[in-house]
Amino acid sequence: MGTIGITHLYAHVPFCRSRCAYCDFEAEPVGPHARAGRVDEYLRALRAELESLRHGVESVDGALLQLRPPLETVYLGGGTPTVLPTDPLVDLVADLASLGPAFAPVRSTAPWEFTIEANPGTIDTIMLERLMKAGVTRLSLGVQSFSPALRAALGRRVTQREIDEALEAISAVGWVDWNLDLVFGIPGQTWDDAIADIEAALAAGPTHVSLYDLTYTAAFAGRVDARGGAGARAAAARFAEEHYDPAIQRLQNGGYRRYEVSNFAVPGHECRHNLAYWRGEDYLGAGAAAVSTAGGSRRTAPRTIEAYLSDGPAEIERVSPTVRLWEKAMLGLRTSEGIDETEVFPVLDPAARERLLRQGCVERHCGRLRLNPGFLDVSNSVIATLLVPPEDP
Repeated sequence: MGTIGITHLYAHVPFCRSRCAYCDFEAEPVGPHARAGRVDEYLRALRAELESLRHGVESVDGALLQLRPPLETVYLGGGTPTVLPTDPLVDLVADLASLGPAFAPVRSTAPWEFTIEANPGTIDTIMLERLMKAGVTRLSLGVQSFSPALRAALGRRVTQREIDEALEAISAVGWVDWNLDLVFGIPGQTWDDAIADIEAALAAGPTHVSLYDLTYTAAFAGRVDARGGAGARAAAARFAEEHYDPAIQRLQNGGYRRYEVSNFAVPGHECRHNLAYWRGEDYLGAGAAAVSTAGGSRRTAPRTIEAYLSDGPAEIERVSPTVRLWEKAMLGLRTSEGIDETEVFPVLDPAARERLLRQGCVERHCGRLRLNPGFLDVSNSVIATLLVPPEDP
């Protein structure tokens, strides 16, 4: 079947200071693992997996999936990678950066993109300087809310002082390309709270803002119901539906372009790694619970730290060309650039397309279909109408 060279890599560090109540990612408190020596063990296992991806791994259809340096993007996520001790973290970053193009670290947009996720309370100027020098070009800071009460509602143990110090450190090192995460629709959030979060984000001056609707894990839903009664989630959903549009407008007035349903960037500072996902490009993942989608297969690594270190079996799924095309269309329609109409024609419902075009829900521009910006907030419904669900398993 030949070799598929892949230029996008996700690496997962599944450790946090503590686990937030709403989090649905594979992450565990770092303390017990550090005391048991499993952090070092995990980093050794991760490096071994990265080495195997350099040489190539066989997919279910017989193709060899292989990282092809120089990579276009690397994303080091979690968890919280910056909860690791600085020296091992910088060593890992240097290993990952060796997969990209050679460049002198600069305080401006680099010829490739290397993102690292961080949380307040885990970074300072010394760490950021070292990460920049080692090859990281982009930072993503998880604030979620500037309100202590709303962070508490999320079960998030981050102090205001830690947020302030993190923002000061980012400014002090002159970091240019960075993202700030906010959550919208937190139970108990008012419009004053929401606009205060957005104004604080704008004042911090990131080049990218992610404004995510709150999603509910089963555990977090139970927590919200226990604290606020059965109507708390419904009230938060109504708030988000009513106020998301003016929140978007404020970000756009501040110079941020909405290039995906939940993501806003100063033009030229869109997240290239996430765009690769949304454009349906092949990518490889390394680490516990990391997903690889390439060629005709999807691989999910063992989901827990224990299973990963025990070399447990990965979950392997065969993905047909039709399913890949449907996924590409579905994700692409969430972006402002939309999809190539000719390419995705096999998964379009022609009658629904014409009806949605007449209704103004969908626009056609230079051979591409995209959602009218006014319908991005109901993108799931429009996409479900426009696309034919794949029959392949």
